[in-house]
Amino acid sequence: MTAIPVGSVRNAPSEALSMLDECDNHLPWPAEAVSAVVIARDGRDTRIARDGVVRGARIAFGCLVQPEPGDRVLASLADGVVWVISVLDRQSGEPPRLWTEGDLGIVSGCGNISLSAAKAVDIGSGAKIRVAAPEIDLHAGLGRFVLDELLQVGRRATLYVAKIRSVGEIVETFAEHVLTRTKRSSRFIEDSDHVRAGDIDYRAEGNLQLQAETAFITADTVVRVDAEQIHMG
Repeated sequence: MTAIPVGSVRNAPSEALSMLDECDNHLPWPAEAVSAVVIARDGRDTRIARDGVVRGARIAFGCLVQPEPGDRVLASLADGVVWVISVLDRQSGEPPRLWTEGDLGIVSGCGNISLSAAKAVDIGSGAKIRVAAPEIDLHAGLGRFVLDELLQVGRRATLYVAKIRSVGEIVETFAEHVLTRTKRSSRFIEDSDHVRAGDIDYRAEGNLQLQAETAFITADTVVRVDAEQIHMG
């Protein structure tokens, strides 16, 4: 049996891995499953070492935890190919990763799926993230949404909050009917305020005050002022 120094192939590029495969695949390998150490990995191709012998191996489809250099793995010989079937131990600080070259589905036929972490849960996608359910509950002390564009389509929306603050450059509202009920209302407009309507009806149970530096009231037909007392000047 020819021994290949382990340090000579650690972190070797994929081209070097393929060249070494040609020269060491003839080396004998135990028929039973044995432990070995991962020297290098390129996709599903790896280099593993056992008793000073380095050999090429393939990562089995069922080995979902991605092996990393330095991991102790369980390897088995089948049909002339050495397969890495599971990761036994990890000495490095690399986080374990569930890894597959194609689509991955996690399914619970009649139970729940729980995803939790002591610090944070990150979900990222290069294209799209889709969440579909009859009901969605979101509970958080602070929520941040940073979006380039937001499109919300729904039949009904109800919002209960203590305070709402909206800051925007342009706000546009299109509706057939807008109803506002409030105890007090204040509007502060720095530049100008324009109202265009078919009919306008302002009613106050107490006082109505209109004040301006210059005021104009014009009508095409009739202007009527009706009160018990009218003071001018």
